[in-house]
Amino acid sequence: MTMTVEHRSPKILVVDDDRFFLENILEIMRICGLEAESASSGGEALEAMKRDDWDVVITDLVMADLTGIDLLKAIKKQTPTLPVICISGVESFEASVEMIRNGAFDFLAKPIKPDRLIDTVNRAYATHREAKEKERLIERSQAWTRELLTLRHLGESSGRDILKTLFRNTVEAVSDTLQVETVSLMLMEAEKLAVTDAIGLPAEVIGRVQVKVGTGISGWVAEKGEPLLINNIEQHELFAPSSFSEQYSTQSAMCVPLKRGDRVLGVLNANNKLNGTPFSETDLDLLVTIGSQVALAIDNTRLFYGLEEKAEALEKAHEELVRLDKDKTELILNISHELKTPLTSIIGFASLIHTLDLQGDMKDLSDYLKRLEDSAVRLNHIVERMLELFRFEAGRVPWNEDYHQPSDIIANTEDNLGRQLRNREIVKSYGEAWNSRVIGDLPMLTRTLELVIENAVKFSPEGSSITVEGNWLSELPRIPDYALNQSLGTVSGSNGWFEFIVTDQGEGMEEREIPYIFEKFRQLGDIMTTKPPGVGLGLSISRAIIERHRGAIWVSSTPGEGSSVHLLLPGKKD
Repeated sequence: MTMTVEHRSPKILVVDDDRFFLENILEIMRICGLEAESASSGGEALEAMKRDDWDVVITDLVMADLTGIDLLKAIKKQTPTLPVICISGVESFEASVEMIRNGAFDFLAKPIKPDRLIDTVNRAYATHREAKEKERLIERSQAWTRELLTLRHLGESSGRDILKTLFRNTVEAVSDTLQVETVSLMLMEAEKLAVTDAIGLPAEVIGRVQVKVGTGISGWVAEKGEPLLINNIEQHELFAPSSFSEQYSTQSAMCVPLKRGDRVLGVLNANNKLNGTPFSETDLDLLVTIGSQVALAIDNTRLFYGLEEKAEALEKAHEELVRLDKDKTELILNISHELKTPLTSIIGFASLIHTLDLQGDMKDLSDYLKRLEDSAVRLNHIVERMLELFRFEAGRVPWNEDYHQPSDIIANTEDNLGRQLRNREIVKSYGEAWNSRVIGDLPMLTRTLELVIENAVKFSPEGSSITVEGNWLSELPRIPDYALNQSLGTVSGSNGWFEFIVTDQGEGMEEREIPYIFEKFRQLGDIMTTKPPGVGLGLSISRAIIERHRGAIWVSSTPGEGSSVHLLLPGKKD
């Protein structure tokens, strides 16, 4: 959009109920090349005001129906910027004060001197034209500002896209509104200003050129936080001589800060008016207004998306708290159930012992004592499992890394499990992989495999076999997201990865359930019906040990076909 200033003769309305004086004023206007229309009363003048727009009103003070003061008040109420020149045959100080107080442009006494009248009319017209131009620019700026502020309500683009649109609209609006050749918007980034968008500058400047705060015009404005108007850059005390003076064809430039409170977000530059004239204070005021609105829009957009990110984080935190609260309830129910079962047995069988005839019921006594022992062992197992995890998390576990044969780890595991295998067969799948070595702490590696096999026994049918495979991998395999961890990586002396795979013949599980089984105190199944004994710590301890070895643990499973637990550990193969 191109803005032009319309140059034309002023529209003048002369008001007086004295016909002779009215004709005299109109004649003066005609002689000087100015066209004027007349109204013979205040009421007629108000009707003329409704029909048309006027640039200057000349009115007598003393009229029959409506005084000049009353007409002045009515005009100012309707059109505050319209200049009104008052004329009176009586030169009164009180009347002059009252007219000026009510907004008269000037006061002339009769008899009227033509030169003074024409000079006053020209000054009034110039003032009115400037006021109307400023009014029009402000209206344009306000309309543009409303357009900018609506950007933050866009929901289809990212925050970065909205700001990009905002910057483009800003430089285009400044260019159109102020009719300038070059506009640039710069944002503050770590004590430097970067050109974010521009009109009239080479494309390679945008996003690449940076100016230190305190350097040059833009840097000075960013540092001081004050707007700057330069009429002749070559003669300016701070910035002359300028190596960039060829950029200023008019030698005039403006720069305003994009400021919110005490924070400077960036600067807005405008150079080279298209008509070749220097910038005015009015131009600077308008650029300051635009700059403040742009800063508000930037701040609001950043705040909006900052709040949105925080809201998402809070929502995730809330979901996590809800989950943890549910887990806490499950934990309490689980532990209560696991403790109550052996305690009930202990109490029950202890009571029965009191009723026995110790001389004749030795067989029953032996059976009751065995059950008491089993229940006590189960209680001890639960407590030891919990203490084991807590000791590991507290870093109170001895650690000695070395190179170990996979077969040694398997053998130690079988020895430790003993009767817990319940006569299950451990099918070992040997190959060249077993010739490699695993890097880690032997007791901890053994404990990990022991817990995984124990878990496989617990969740598979009686009499079914457990398979343990070994694979050597020269590169890191694809690992599910839930199994990735910050510690994952090779260790000193390793040149690949060893993978244990423990497979059972149980019921398997849904893929969505798998990530949760590694959480503390989490087991699949209903506490009162389908859940096997235990408090759900075996796989949590296994994961903690594996991650301490800079490895990973995950599960692949198909409902109805069993599950495979993968243990990936740093290794070495000669």
